[in-house]
Amino acid sequence: MTQLRSALQKHLISELEKRGVSSDLGAFDISGPDAQGQFPKFYRAVADKLCELVSRDNGYPPMTKQEVDLMCRCMVTASTLRDAILCAKAFCVMLHPRAASLDLCEGDDAVVFTMRPVRRETSSAACILDLTGLLCFIQFFGWLIGQPLKPREIYLTHPNREDAGAFLGVFGAPVFVGAAASGFAFDAALLERKTVRQPFELESFLADLPFGFVVGPSPTTSMSQHVRALLEGAMASGDELPWIPEVARALNISGITLRRRLHAEGTSYKDIREQCLRDRAKHYLTNGSWSIDEIAGRLGFSGAAAFRRAFVGWTGEPPSRYRKR
Repeated sequence: MTQLRSALQKHLISELEKRGVSSDLGAFDISGPDAQGQFPKFYRAVADKLCELVSRDNGYPPMTKQEVDLMCRCMVTASTLRDAILCAKAFCVMLHPRAASLDLCEGDDAVVFTMRPVRRETSSAACILDLTGLLCFIQFFGWLIGQPLKPREIYLTHPNREDAGAFLGVFGAPVFVGAAASGFAFDAALLERKTVRQPFELESFLADLPFGFVVGPSPTTSMSQHVRALLEGAMASGDELPWIPEVARALNISGITLRRRLHAEGTSYKDIREQCLRDRAKHYLTNGSWSIDEIAGRLGFSGAAAFRRAFVGWTGEPPSRYRKR
């Protein structure tokens, strides 16, 4: 996960510099031999600083870590994931407006979990905090039921996709901006899954939540999510997309193991790569002013013709028609 971790570090440091904040980042050797171990501490320090700034702008303090831990302790006593989410919803109502309003919109096949913090205005710092909050819930829900909770789609109220930076690669799912509420969609069947964790397991899990998510593969994150995270991180940094040997090395596994685990999840490196390119192409066509030639170059195609052929294969229509529509 070195490539993604590096992209996230640049993004977080850039956010602090943009706000003219001098943080104690010198205490974290994020470029040394223990960069992997230092990153969770570094991320937490930056997130705490951004939370302080955003809360000051909004005129009220945020939830304390003790309150977040208490909410998680209440959730771990629930019998199913649905009950745990409803427990969190009720807990946040008690702390409104310091806590976000949580909700669950259920459909036959998928459900959408939403999170609405009370904010006077949007900002790139608030965007990072919302992304961090979504990461917390995704990881915690998956941990509670003892299996990865793979989001189908991610939603952000923030209107500027670029402010999400390298975080776009973390979720392993398409990210949509300008939504009515931040949240994520996932398989409805998971709501009825029994919680399998005990309160005594919480302390060690909460220690790095969610700041250790890019240290390496975890039991609550699928291999396809890790691969997509690496690809999205590379695109967010303007780097070339890594191929299977590079991805396997980043995940500390062999190429054969990577292919086998992706196959077990019903996908492949090629499929994930195509999905990342398709989603990024749609974003550029919808939200940017770049020409087809510029988009093709940005995505690593040999030329506009190759990009057009690929886009028609993805969507059934040429990019120019998609942009107009």
